[in-house]
Amino acid sequence: MKITLRLAAIAVFGILLTSACVASAQVLYNQGAVERVTLVHVTPGQGNAFAADLKRDLVPLWEAEKKAGVILDYQIFTNQTTSSSEDWDIGFSIVYKDMAALDGLPDKVYAIRQKLVADDAEWQKKTEKRTEHGRVVTSYLLRVVTLR
Repeated sequence: MKITLRLAAIAVFGILLTSACVASAQVLYNQGAVERVTLVHVTPGQGNAFAADLKRDLVPLWEAEKKAGVILDYQIFTNQTTSSSEDWDIGFSIVYKDMAALDGLPDKVYAIRQKLVADDAEWQKKTEKRTEHGRVVTSYLLRVVTLR
């Protein structure tokens, strides 16, 4: 009886060990960079103003973040296949090294922004003006993966 229980325990342990090894081998990808994608509906007639705001205020901030190593890269893109008048028109993505890069991000970005625009009230006015030019339709946080 004791031998049977020992053999059963060894068999159960072996099955558990095998299933743990198989489960870890079933991860099909390696984790990579993290990307924040934001899609914006531009208010009709405000396309030039929105683009000017991006160029004047956001691109210099992203360039400074990139130079400081806070972000890896950024992109700006347009929607070529709108499905309705309320669909997004322009989008941008910001690429971070990994999820850990998001830790403490507001403090890092604030310090960089202070070098560009020292006055918080001025930045707030620019942000409020930006909302007159467009509204965020959606925003995604994506993880880039490499298949194994």
